[in-house]
Amino acid sequence: MGQGVVSISRCGVYEPSEIASSLREVLRPLGGMKAFVSPGQRVFLKVNLLSKAVPDRAVTTHPEIVRALIREVRAAGGEPAVGDSPGGRPTAASAARLFETTGMTRVCAEEDVRLVLLDDDVVRVPAPTGSVLYSAFDLGREAVEADVLISVAKLKTHGFMMFTGAVKNLFGCIPGLEKARFHLKVPDRDDFGSMLVDLMLACRPSLAVMDAVVGMEGEGPAGGSPRHIGALLASADLVAMDVIASSMAGFDPLEVYTNKAAASRGIGPRTADEVTVVGEDWRALAPDSFARPARDIASRMPRGLPARMKQAVTARPHLARPADCTRCRECEANCPVRAIEVDRDHGPRFDLKTCIRCYCCQELCPPQAIGIRVPLLARLMDSGRR
Repeated sequence: MGQGVVSISRCGVYEPSEIASSLREVLRPLGGMKAFVSPGQRVFLKVNLLSKAVPDRAVTTHPEIVRALIREVRAAGGEPAVGDSPGGRPTAASAARLFETTGMTRVCAEEDVRLVLLDDDVVRVPAPTGSVLYSAFDLGREAVEADVLISVAKLKTHGFMMFTGAVKNLFGCIPGLEKARFHLKVPDRDDFGSMLVDLMLACRPSLAVMDAVVGMEGEGPAGGSPRHIGALLASADLVAMDVIASSMAGFDPLEVYTNKAAASRGIGPRTADEVTVVGEDWRALAPDSFARPARDIASRMPRGLPARMKQAVTARPHLARPADCTRCRECEANCPVRAIEVDRDHGPRFDLKTCIRCYCCQELCPPQAIGIRVPLLARLMDSGRR
């Protein structure tokens, strides 16, 4: 079994013995970890460490999932390492705080595994389609030069791509502020989804494992709410995994821009029915009424319309919780188009004419004081389609 096959097992809690058992169960139909890892191979576990958040917030890959994977890789004879490049401007000190808060420092120390900030050593990798906008990617060397790359994703909604899973998780192989520059280079959602598919092809992951024990609904990938799902997913086909996982979250898979881009290029399924699912039935695990981010109404409008008309129906960032704002200026520093200025008294002010609606500010706001507001016209247009 391999391409087009997604394995699912039940996993109700982050208790180490249950996770270990569930991980072995989900890998078994794929041939176990030994089908992907040979003795002596260097294995990089690319986890999702978007921002400094405790595991219970469901922003990041849970550390106990990582512990179980480390042990499975070692049992297969591999030499594991763990890492990511978080959003924003990571420094050695800020990365250390993030690793500590997310629980990765403790787990990697206890398992005697290196914890890697991918910004520290970068290599240039050609983009497979040679786009005019991105002819190559600057990527963390340890991720792309490992013998085996495993995307260890978290099931979450995403304000820009609608859903983030195994494919979007690889965006963290791009270092630091270079990620923000990609939002500037590729502001269109369809084009950004296609870029992420190119990135997946450039990274050449061997396997994906998804933490869907507790996912995130609503204003993901950082400002939403934890939602219990009770599952682990595994697949050698990252797009097929995302098609199933996004279906579990209540999406038509083609609403998710990475799925849509892959399907349009003939390298991924268009529906969940095209995927061979083994183990548990994903429908039985799908939560009722999984809260979604705002739909992109502008994408359904003709391309020739003025940008101002599209902006009028596109969700926009705003200071949703003023009392929580610490004036840290992270939103200002990480805006790719410099559309935010933080006022000492009032917090961030948004230049909505300049804003490209990438929502980096909302993703990277440490206290999650920034939210997403859907214009009335967009709400009316969306309700008319239901």
